[in-house]
Amino acid sequence: MRWKAAIFDWDGTLADSMWVWDHLLIDFLAGYGYDTPEKVLNDIAHMTVSQSSAYIKSLYHLPMTAEEICQEWTDMVYDRYANDVKLKPGAKEYLAYLKEKGIKIALATACARELCEACMANNDVRKYMDVVTYADEVGRGKSDPAIYLETLRRLGARAEETMLFEDILTALKTGKKVGLSVTIVEDAGAAKEREILKQQADIYICDYYELLK
Repeated sequence: MRWKAAIFDWDGTLADSMWVWDHLLIDFLAGYGYDTPEKVLNDIAHMTVSQSSAYIKSLYHLPMTAEEICQEWTDMVYDRYANDVKLKPGAKEYLAYLKEKGIKIALATACARELCEACMANNDVRKYMDVVTYADEVGRGKSDPAIYLETLRRLGARAEETMLFEDILTALKTGKKVGLSVTIVEDAGAAKEREILKQQADIYICDYYELLK
């Protein structure tokens, strides 16, 4: 293994959780009499929760602030993250494998802290993380390199010796700009980008068991 550190995304990469968000926005907007165009779902895929709520507030006439939207979403999905969201096949085994090999492991996610922490606890994987960086801490989503640069700083690792694990094209492109190698983990939420993801990723996997063979 030529790299010494790994940075993982949470939603759609380690956790099989994107279904929660797809249903969340659709159900939320339906409650206020709005449909959810596919473009809106795609637009928010790489945003933080704060950015997403502000974006939705800008698009729709809703009787609440962006902060109140954010809180309502958090309340709606917390139970799912704390109890129902599971890891991608082989993800926990692969984290344990990297830890045994002495690879530094970081999580860099746009997921809200309280949701991610509840989900990590439910799946017993927080112990594998040397560093956890939340996009809200740096104030930018995955279309900006700030979260990866901050995570590298916290890890004490160089980009050229670090593998990034992601699931969407926006994150892949940003990771490449930083100088990271990128492994893409297949997710249904990125199905329309599948072919270009396969072309541009250094490694493309359907599940983590492929890396344990």
